[in-house]
Amino acid sequence: MIWTAVVGYFAALLLIGLYARRRTTRSPEDYFLANRDFGPLVLFFTLAATNFSAFTFLGFAGKAYTDGLGQYGVMALGTSFMALMFFILGSKIWQQGKKYGYLTPGELVGGRYRSRGLQVLTTGVMSLFTIPYLAVQAIGAGYIIHLLFPSVGAEAGAVVTMAVIAGYVLTGGMRASGWTDVFQGVIMVAAMVAAIAFIGHALGGWSTATRAAFDVQPALFSLPGPHGYFTVKIWLSFFLLWVFCDPMFPQIFSRFYTAKSPRSLQWSMVLYPLLISFFFLLPVLIGVWAHGTGLEVANPDHVLLLMVESFTPAPVFALLMVGALAALMSTADSQLLTLSTMLTCDLAGKNVRYSQAVTVLLALFAVVFVLVGYDPQAGIMGTLVDITFSGLVVLAPAVIATLYWRRATKWGCIASILGGEAVVFLHHLLSFPTYGFLPAIIALGTAALLLVAGSLASSFTGASPAS
Repeated sequence: MIWTAVVGYFAALLLIGLYARRRTTRSPEDYFLANRDFGPLVLFFTLAATNFSAFTFLGFAGKAYTDGLGQYGVMALGTSFMALMFFILGSKIWQQGKKYGYLTPGELVGGRYRSRGLQVLTTGVMSLFTIPYLAVQAIGAGYIIHLLFPSVGAEAGAVVTMAVIAGYVLTGGMRASGWTDVFQGVIMVAAMVAAIAFIGHALGGWSTATRAAFDVQPALFSLPGPHGYFTVKIWLSFFLLWVFCDPMFPQIFSRFYTAKSPRSLQWSMVLYPLLISFFFLLPVLIGVWAHGTGLEVANPDHVLLLMVESFTPAPVFALLMVGALAALMSTADSQLLTLSTMLTCDLAGKNVRYSQAVTVLLALFAVVFVLVGYDPQAGIMGTLVDITFSGLVVLAPAVIATLYWRRATKWGCIASILGGEAVVFLHHLLSFPTYGFLPAIIALGTAALLLVAGSLASSFTGASPAS
């Protein structure tokens, strides 16, 4: 049953990639951006599926298991409000991309100021902090494959999954990535709904499952949680982080270019919070319910998989496993394509064949990270918040100013990015006080202040806003 489900799922993805290839030319705009032709349905699903990752299926439940229901508020509230940025930023990004033929985030930021250096800096920062996020998807794949097939090591599972992803991305480009996201989005929603329904039934109903968890660990149901993590400042930090960081994910940013019209972005803005507020509750509940089952959980990131394995029939377990793979693969394929697009277009020219070679190298790097670079004690959520999200949120002031502030200058953007990233790295080295906020918020505030100060100072010294 499980072998059939996984192999069938992988085969379906490769077939979609082959079909997309028949509809895709080798022009850079068509291969990298599907000719800017995604309508409301495809754009909504590709934005949602791209944002649902191993973090959603494994990290959410794991964090809820350790720190309680506060995880739902932290994730659902900020991420739902982030949808406003689909239109506030996304519509302007779409407009500028269509007008000037931009394919990458770096082209937009550097293009306004006619600055090759700023273009390369933007691409470098996005790539540096997205590659660990890509590697997390390989880690999640290894977890899942090893749990399904104990004779297959996690490393081998990561290799196979990344090979399939690279296969359909290489074949069909953005069109394959977007179409497979629709397929995978439907699977992951159906899988999570089935999982919560069967687990709830096996535990005697939702109220019984909730009561059992409350009896074991009542602190899971109040703030700041059993370990004091979800303070008001942490909630505010995550709210700001999701609103300003998510659009800076290059895989999200690039999808704004693919919209057929602003109407596609408007529909995504409306539908995204509705899906998020429902979908994010399900893994959080399952993570909390695990406390009332007596289940032994050595690694919190495994709790969702263990709950499904223990309390659902084989067909539901198989569907959930495919859904979890769909979540991480829909993110990884977007990251692979976007990273290869940026590293090609911004550094070596708009060459599709070069981009395909870069895709293979990035997939190999992700597997190497699984072998030597991941700290399982940090957990998936800790890894992403500490590394990827902190580094990417620093770009938000420069991007927003580029789109909306006429007095912004190249030097202000450079000061903002370099100064903000310096805060991120210094905190890892020195662990200076952040006064209860996430370090990423200190970095974001620093970047915003430097953007304003640097732009005004360079204007006073004679540099024009577009220099």
